[in-house]
Amino acid sequence: MKKNLCTAGVSVLTNLISFCLLYIPFRLKTYLPKNNEKLKHKVRRMSLATITLMLLTTFSFRSNAQVSVKWYDYPGGVALAVDQQHSIYSANWDYNPGGDITLTKRACNGSILWNATFDNTDITRHEVVTWLHTDSQNNCLVSGTIRSGYSNPVNAASLLMKYDSGGNLLWRNVFESSIEGSYTTKILVDSDDNIYVLGLGTGPNGQVTRVKKFNSNGTAIWTYYDTIGVGAPRNFKFTADNFLLVSCRSITGNFNGYFKLSLAGNLVWSKAGIMSPTIGDASGDSLGNTYIINGQNLISNAGSILEKYDQNGNLIWTHTNSMAGNKVEIGTDNNPVISGFPNSGTAGAAFMKYNSSGLVLWQNLNADGPETLLLHGILKLDAANNAYLSAGNLFNMAVCKINADGTNGWVGLVSGSNSANSFTIFSNNSVYIIGNTVAKLLQNNVNVENTIISRNTTIEASNKIQLSNINLTNSAQLTLIAPIVDLPNSFIINAGTGLLLSPGGCN
Repeated sequence: MKKNLCTAGVSVLTNLISFCLLYIPFRLKTYLPKNNEKLKHKVRRMSLATITLMLLTTFSFRSNAQVSVKWYDYPGGVALAVDQQHSIYSANWDYNPGGDITLTKRACNGSILWNATFDNTDITRHEVVTWLHTDSQNNCLVSGTIRSGYSNPVNAASLLMKYDSGGNLLWRNVFESSIEGSYTTKILVDSDDNIYVLGLGTGPNGQVTRVKKFNSNGTAIWTYYDTIGVGAPRNFKFTADNFLLVSCRSITGNFNGYFKLSLAGNLVWSKAGIMSPTIGDASGDSLGNTYIINGQNLISNAGSILEKYDQNGNLIWTHTNSMAGNKVEIGTDNNPVISGFPNSGTAGAAFMKYNSSGLVLWQNLNADGPETLLLHGILKLDAANNAYLSAGNLFNMAVCKINADGTNGWVGLVSGSNSANSFTIFSNNSVYIIGNTVAKLLQNNVNVENTIISRNTTIEASNKIQLSNINLTNSAQLTLIAPIVDLPNSFIINAGTGLLLSPGGCN
């Protein structure tokens, strides 16, 4: 059942303190996951003073936070995507003989619109969802792996399905055969609605990392098999210059590998055998350069190494940090942001930003404040170059935002999961996150100033939107969704443009 958290206030704090004084911490569902009796037993054994201090500290941080959990709801899942109409897709799978992938669509207010499944009838197999992506027509692409057996399942085949916005299955593609032993990890969709699937497949050199491209009708266009031996597939991304950048990890040993492909499936360069105690990451800028982050190869106190390569894969510069970074993304300014832990022995969320010449612009080694985030997931940047990291703190799944100038943004915590499986940033600054539940995080107050808005834009806030020195041009429509909207005289609405205030939005 969906829960609205906007009305939490002083009475909640009073109840929390009362529960502490009665020494019944196991009733605090916000902090203790369901069906985790071992964890509840440990908390019950903690001293009253420790529990009270923990809860007061946590509530104080939340009550002063800049973000609200607008809603959260079961069921959760493995993957998440949002279409252009602000609908949310999530997917889960059933670990049973004949088990299916279930795709769920929600409205932006969290209400479930429909559930869809293929209806697998093969009791010797079950289907595992791996990723979701939407296209320009608001269809949803679902990648998965078909596994054979139950008590000790093995990967049998790779799966790609496409559903329309009404939950109808448009097509289903099982490749390369039903008993190949392959799997998928992630999908991407380009501006022409072509689909790229990353996974492991059987090529000329055996089972290796595979990238396969399909058109919007599900017809295979090309398949690339790794011939260098960079490792098993971990992640891939579009670069700002319209290439594919693939990150891999060795199955045995501590080695990372990377390669860059054109959208026609041609290898640009590859790098294998990079010693690293941690999984690495890569991202590309609009000039064809690539930034790669790996762990420092030390027995103790290992930091991280950020390297920049040119469009041909030649090293330009390298810098070593004491921060244990393991993720990198490139902003619209072509500068890299890395995230990870403050150091190899400390939990938390840390960020650094370099310029393209290798100089540190800023670093923030305590972006999560008192939350001590663990289980880092995905790093993303929004259009304004603010950075977001998904994570958890053993009690909640979380997203940590840091502002584009390196100052602390907010930490949004959602109960029901100890970490996030995925998240996405919608164009109106709302964040959707998935674990055991699906939730919407929304910034309380949004200030926009000194900006020309020349395309259709939606801005949403939990409390207040404040605008100043805004020029609305080029027939753009600006939609503002918030209880309070402050429009000063400096707001210029040119002919042909439009302004909508809370037009039945999702706030």
